[in-house]
Amino acid sequence: MTRMLALAAAFAAIVTTGATPAQASGCGWYALGGAFQSRNAAYNQAGDLDASVYDLDDSDSPNAGKGFYVVALGPVRRSQANEYRREFRRNGVRSAYVKRMCFYGPRL
Repeated sequence: MTRMLALAAAFAAIVTTGATPAQASGCGWYALGGAFQSRNAAYNQAGDLDASVYDLDDSDSPNAGKGFYVVALGPVRRSQANEYRREFRRNGVRSAYVKRMCFYGPRL
């Protein structure tokens, strides 16, 4: 669980909140449900949470960590992101959290 929290924090480090629409797409509130080195593990978690997977190797962000797949839902309103976080926690992801961010790269 501590490892998942640390990996999710690595995902948070790839984002900026001051990006303009021309610099990034997908800015807003996200519920974060984990970061994984295994693509299969990320897809399994995403399937369990009905969330998306982001491949950090495809990120255009200069601060992106490499070699991780992140499970997240967003961008959405803050209240919706908090609801997703509560759902993630009900589904066993105790380290789930909400963050305002921009993601640079494709959603898988």
